[in-house]
Amino acid sequence: MTPVIGITTYEDQASWRGWSARAVMLPYVYVDAVRRSGGRAVLLPPGGDDEEASATVASLDGLVVTGGPDIDPVRYGAPRHPRTQAPTTLRDAWDLAVTGHALCLGVPLLAICRGMQVLNVCRGGTLHQHLPDLVGHGRHDGPPNGFGLHQVRISPDSALAAILPEDGFVEVPTHHHQAVDLLGDGLKAVAWEEDGTIEAVEAGPSNVEGPSGFVLGVQWHPEQGSDPRLFTALVDAAAGRAVDRAVAVVDQAVAVVDQAVAGQATAGRAVAGGTAAKRAATRGTVLAPMI
Repeated sequence: MTPVIGITTYEDQASWRGWSARAVMLPYVYVDAVRRSGGRAVLLPPGGDDEEASATVASLDGLVVTGGPDIDPVRYGAPRHPRTQAPTTLRDAWDLAVTGHALCLGVPLLAICRGMQVLNVCRGGTLHQHLPDLVGHGRHDGPPNGFGLHQVRISPDSALAAILPEDGFVEVPTHHHQAVDLLGDGLKAVAWEEDGTIEAVEAGPSNVEGPSGFVLGVQWHPEQGSDPRLFTALVDAAAGRAVDRAVAVVDQAVAVVDQAVAGQATAGRAVAGGTAAKRAATRGTVLAPMI
């Protein structure tokens, strides 16, 4: 059974083959990464309301929240930094909604770069809006229209370490200028850059209702590298949900059949009872003159 993996997308003005129009966009490497890992990719365009987000996520076996522009700092109660990008209101609302519903429904979640920041903000966390101000270098940025490389250290007692069990530092593709500041409820930091920047989060203790199951956010871009293990881990977790959903559908179908059979049996008994009553009345009518 192939698990269905939803992937969040961009909404932007695009030009292709002489056309220019508002479009839903996504770097194709995300689709490739999901398919190579055994999942069925489904694109999730921004702009839907909360009801649509809930219904959409309920139909998925896994979710990838992708990279992209900066989150509007109003979402985490901060003034705008001069280097923070213009807000993308539709995408912010949609990404936060589908992430929140994935956590509530226990849908396996892989949040990448901006996606990890969305996950953190969704759980009440905050962001550093321009890392060079904090760390004094630009290692995280990468080139203007490409990806750099830097090292991350993974906590050995984390779920992430079971997926990427290397000792010491791992080299990852990077392109970001913002990062997690205050951790959101139900999340714990499990990887760091050499400068102390949080590079991965996963499900942790919660003061209210913590996320459960497969919940992983990485600040780097695994879809840009050659290592498939994070996507494979997501698809493996999603496969378990796919089986559970299939069993639930079968159970529901069986319940409907059982209800229909029970209804037919009740109707049959009613018909039989009516027939018996008619026979008794007829017999009484026939026998009465003989008394």
